[in-house]
Amino acid sequence: MLSKCVTTGRLAALTLVALVGSAGAVDGQAPVITSVVNAASYQPTLPDYGVLDTIFGANLAAGTAEAAGYPLPTTLAGTTVTVGGTAAPLLYVSPTQINFQSPTPDAGAIVVSTAAGSSAPYNPATATPNAWPAGGLFTVNGSGCGQGAVLNNSFYVAPTVNSPSNSAAPGDWISIFGTGLVYLYPRVPVGAPTPVLSPPPRTAGGGYVYFDFDGLTDEYGNYTWYGRAPGLVGVDQLNVRIPASVREGCAVPIFFNYLTGAFANTQPVTMAIHAGHGQCVDPPQAAYGQILWQKTTNTTAAGVTSETETFLASLESSPGKTVPVAPAYTDECPPPSHVCPSYMPSTLGTYFGPSCPVPGYRGLDAGKAAIQGPGLAKTAVPLLPYQDGPLGGLQAYQAALASGTLQAGTYTFSAAGGADLGPFQAALPVGADVQIQTPLAGVTVSNCNPITIQWTGGDPNAWVTVQLVQQAPPSSGGYQVSFIGDQTRASAGTMTLPAIDTQIPTTIWGVGEPMPFTIVIEEDPDPTEILTFSAPGLSLGGQATWKYVHTFEAKVII
Repeated sequence: MLSKCVTTGRLAALTLVALVGSAGAVDGQAPVITSVVNAASYQPTLPDYGVLDTIFGANLAAGTAEAAGYPLPTTLAGTTVTVGGTAAPLLYVSPTQINFQSPTPDAGAIVVSTAAGSSAPYNPATATPNAWPAGGLFTVNGSGCGQGAVLNNSFYVAPTVNSPSNSAAPGDWISIFGTGLVYLYPRVPVGAPTPVLSPPPRTAGGGYVYFDFDGLTDEYGNYTWYGRAPGLVGVDQLNVRIPASVREGCAVPIFFNYLTGAFANTQPVTMAIHAGHGQCVDPPQAAYGQILWQKTTNTTAAGVTSETETFLASLESSPGKTVPVAPAYTDECPPPSHVCPSYMPSTLGTYFGPSCPVPGYRGLDAGKAAIQGPGLAKTAVPLLPYQDGPLGGLQAYQAALASGTLQAGTYTFSAAGGADLGPFQAALPVGADVQIQTPLAGVTVSNCNPITIQWTGGDPNAWVTVQLVQQAPPSSGGYQVSFIGDQTRASAGTMTLPAIDTQIPTTIWGVGEPMPFTIVIEEDPDPTEILTFSAPGLSLGGQATWKYVHTFEAKVII
C-alpha cells in the first residue's frame, strides 16, 4: 500500500517518501524497470530537470532505505539511478520502487544499478510513445487520487492541512502541492531543497494556466504565486483563491491546467470546502442526463477521408449538480458579406491528462437500453466505462454506429428502467449535415490571406462554427487548443475568415515554419431545437442534441 503523509509546519507540506510493503529483492538478480511515472500522479512521464519521478520494477534495491538529509544522495542501500548518464538524487529505494529527482531535462535512457548488476536501459519515450514530462498533484494517501495535499491559508493564522474536518471556505486562499508543474527561475540545484528566499524562486513564465473547481475555473491572476515550495526538494507550490461561487462539499474535485512546454491537465484531486470552515457537509445528490448523436468526418492532408458515428447517453449524479449553461452562439459573419470582422476569443480546447474517480460522482443505471432511427433498426446500447473530462470511474450508454447511419430524421433512445432510473424515452429530430465545397485538405494558410469556406445543405437554423486547432506533437503532451474561430448560421453557406494574426503561438514550431493545424467545421442545432427530456430519478432532467464535425489536416505559416 502506497502512502505519502502530510506533516505540519510553516508550509505543512508533505514527506515525499512512499512507504511500500513489498517483498525483498531476489538475490543475485539484476534490476528490472517496468515503468517510470510522475511521483504525484503516477502518469507515465519523461523525466525533466528537477521533477520528482518514480520507478517501478523488480530487484531495484537489496532493501528499503530513505534519504536522511540534504543534499540528497545518489546512492541508497547500494542502489544508483542514472538518467541519460547523469546520477540522480534519491529520496527512497525499495525492491519494487524508487523515488528520485531527475537531474537533467534530457530524459535519455534510465538505468538502475545494484551490487547484482545493472538494469537494461529503459527509455520512457519508446516504452510509452506518447509520454512527455508530465506533472501532477500530490495526494494525502499517495495513490495519485483522492484528498489533495492542500493547505488552508489565512493571513491571520498559521496554515492548516485541508481535510473533511478542517474545510476551506469559498473565497479562501489555499496552497496546493505537486511536481512537474512549473519552470523555475532561478534554477535550484537538484538534490538540494529550495532555499527560503524573499522573494522565493518562482516560475519563469505565466499565463494560460488555471485551476478548475468542479467545473468552475479560477480567473487569470487569482493565484498570487507559484513556484518551488521553500525548504523542499522538487515540490511545486501553487497559491490560488477558491472562487466565491464554488459548490461546497467534502470531496470537491480540483485540477490544474499547466504549461511547461505544452498545455496539459493534472489529475483531479479533492478538497473539503464549507462556508463555515470546520466539518464539511455534502450537498444533496442531483442527476442530469446528456444524449449526443454525433458524426465526425476526418480528411487527411492527402485527401483520405474517414467517418466515425457515435451515440452517447451520459446519465450522471453528483453532489450539488446543476444544469449546464445552455450554449450561446453569435453571428460573427453577418449577411450580406458573411465576412468575419475579427476572430472570436479562444473558446475551445482539449488538454490531456490522467483521470480519477471522485466520491459521489456516478453514472446511473437505466436498465436495458436501445436506439433506433432512419436506417437504424432497433439496436441495444450497452452501459460501458466512461471518462467525462478528468473524472473517471463513470459509466454511460455508448454505441459505435455504422458509417452513413446519422442523417436527417428522428432518432430515439429508450431505456427500460434499472437500478437508478425508471423507464423513459427521448426522441430527437436530427438535422441534415452540411457538405463542405471548399478544398481544404492539406491547405497551407498564411498570415496574409483570408480563408473563404463554402458549404451547401445542413439545417438552415443550425450554427456552423469554424476553428483552427493547433495540435501539438505527442512528445509535447498531445494537447490541442483552438486559438481562433468564427460562427454563422448554416443557411449562410459561406464564411470568410480574416488573415491569420499573431494570436497563434510559435513556441513549438517557430516563426516561418509551417505549423500542423486542423481546420474544424462543426454544425450544431440552435439551442431552441435541443430536446429536453425527463426520467424517473433524473432530478434535473436532461437534454438530447446532435452534432456534425468535419476536420481537415492543414498547415499555417505566420
